Amino acid sequence: MKKFTRIEPTDVMVVGNRFKKSVVVKRFRTEDGLEHEFTTMYAEGVCGTAVLGLTLDNQVVIARQFRAGRERYCDELPGGGVNEGEDLEVAARREFYEETGYRPGAMTYLGVNSWDGYNNCRSHCFLATDCTLDGEPVRDQTEIDQGMETVLISISQLIENAKTDKMTDGVAVLMAYDELKKRQGGE
Repeated sequence: MKKFTRIEPTDVMVVGNRFKKSVVVKRFRTEDGLEHEFTTMYAEGVCGTAVLGLTLDNQVVIARQFRAGRERYCDELPGGGVNEGEDLEVAARREFYEETGYRPGAMTYLGVNSWDGYNNCRSHCFLATDCTLDGEPVRDQTEIDQGMETVLISISQLIENAKTDKMTDGVAVLMAYDELKKRQGGE
């Protein structure tokens, strides 16, 4: 297996007029002397959260919104960015409530994943049980503009969505799969 050693320069560009994102061009050298360039998304060191939330009757709390990459509405696990120095669970609870209006009960850390091999952001995933509606979502203007809505779906539908490209957080579903299958019996 080739060894890749990071070299400079690293180029960072901010793209987009309204919803700005960082594009980071990274360079590496392999022991055979070849230099490789990779274009990645999001600033380095950025992380976020995704919460697979279950209500008291084991319905899954979903954030549904338009996603330009897929050019359609997708189901997503509620979540979002972690502020510098913020505890991951605190961030997950905050984002879940803001996007859905639901308060999570018990939280279990599932693990971390990368969206894909060209994305610098890491997503820390949680399973939240006993989620209860506690008001209206406190969505930011971007979420409102992108048509976000909160919907409840069954565990069966969640698993089917993860298998059929109808959602964006399929890895978190895999992380929680054993627990979901245990709870699915009540559907």
